[in-house]
Amino acid sequence: MADCLTSVYDRAKVLQSNGCYSDALKELDKLIQLAEQCKEQSESLKRLLSCAWNDRGHLKYLQVDFYNAISDYTRAIELSKDFAVPYYNRGQVHYRMGRYQEAVEDLRQALRIDPSFEDAQHNLNQAEQDWSGK
Repeated sequence: MADCLTSVYDRAKVLQSNGCYSDALKELDKLIQLAEQCKEQSESLKRLLSCAWNDRGHLKYLQVDFYNAISDYTRAIELSKDFAVPYYNRGQVHYRMGRYQEAVEDLRQALRIDPSFEDAQHNLNQAEQDWSGK
């Protein structure tokens, strides 16, 4: 089952990189549905699911569907709390929505997980500056 899920994820990534966002979203939805039916809940499966939710959130973000993007990033975080990227991505959405405090919190968490995450550091500096200017 894990190989099947990985191939679905790989297809979704190829579709996404080719700009076929709605097809990529369908593949990610399929992956999530299949994975949630799977009895095996290994750490590798949780990580794959976390990546799928994160990528799905990114596709929602590109559609300017910010509330659902936040929900998907949150699900990715719940599955893999040591994955910095969904914290960063959720922080970006909060920032775009003018929620500077939430953006700062998420970006700080991304940096706690990965102190070398340069984009997170840059965006944290901007979010802190904008938050203090409110």
